[in-house]
Amino acid sequence: MFSRRRLLQAAPALAVPPGLGAPVRTLDRVDLVDPARGRPIPTRIHMPAAGGPWPVVIFSHGFGGSLAAFSNAGRAWAAKGVVVLHPTHADSVQVPDATLPEADARAVRQALAAAAGGRPNGDLLASVMERPVFLRSRLADIGFLQSLVRAKDSRLPAAVRERIDPTRIGMAGHSFGAYLTLVICGARLSPEPPPPLPAGFRSGLVISGQGTGRLGLKPGAFARMATPLFSITGSLDFGAAGETPDWRLEAFQSARPGRQYAAILDGFRHGDFDAPDSDPVLGKAASRLRNLQSAFWRATLAGDVSGWAELDRAAGASRAGFPMEVRRR
Repeated sequence: MFSRRRLLQAAPALAVPPGLGAPVRTLDRVDLVDPARGRPIPTRIHMPAAGGPWPVVIFSHGFGGSLAAFSNAGRAWAAKGVVVLHPTHADSVQVPDATLPEADARAVRQALAAAAGGRPNGDLLASVMERPVFLRSRLADIGFLQSLVRAKDSRLPAAVRERIDPTRIGMAGHSFGAYLTLVICGARLSPEPPPPLPAGFRSGLVISGQGTGRLGLKPGAFARMATPLFSITGSLDFGAAGETPDWRLEAFQSARPGRQYAAILDGFRHGDFDAPDSDPVLGKAASRLRNLQSAFWRATLAGDVSGWAELDRAAGASRAGFPMEVRRR
């Protein structure tokens, strides 16, 4: 039997007990400039108020989104002992990027406006997302931020440098950000993106991810993936061109078995997964989901076996038709 003292010495980022939250500090916007591209990356940072070192998660927003996406999740993860970086990518509509060619920026605005009008317009959005510039730019964003974290670079605010453990980094994302997470965690594309790909992420959290048939994901794209993944979808989480929620779980179904988890939330649509706790319909399930996400980070980034135990209990007690079904393979 391990004593509490020995457990904390073995995994210093576990000073926050699994069932409790701690005060969180947020930096609303930090512009981190990649000199190789002359591109500022507006980034929101949620972190524990207490000193670390804490693991780091980089969260990638959906197509057209911004640093404001999934702030409820970011704060919840930070309260459980993770520094969370929320960069804004070049396809953002809310925070436009001056380095993105105007033709591509206009295509993003038009496609998102069309998709907002109904599912039949989703093919246009899917075709715009296929433009190589968007994946290349996002990969460069993540690679640059990862390099800052690994070096505890002075371009990061001092409060962030003081709190991060550069050896423990996870990747997460929603929608197109989930696609980016899959690519970084080992999904094979055809054609393959130009190197280098960011590497060394310990785990990936995939919210509304993609299956094969689009974005360079061909049959067998996930077969060699061995990175621990937590894949999340909802019973009403359809793709841009009407793909089913089962399509979003192809990586979970096809990656090498071991530490692969999935959650399917009943009644959740594509934009529901960061619902606040106070939401009268979605809040209870969304809050439970964030607890399981934090357990996944504890297990994969902090080496805390209680995280695996929490996930395994949820999967063992779950069944189809629950407000949230949890699976493991």
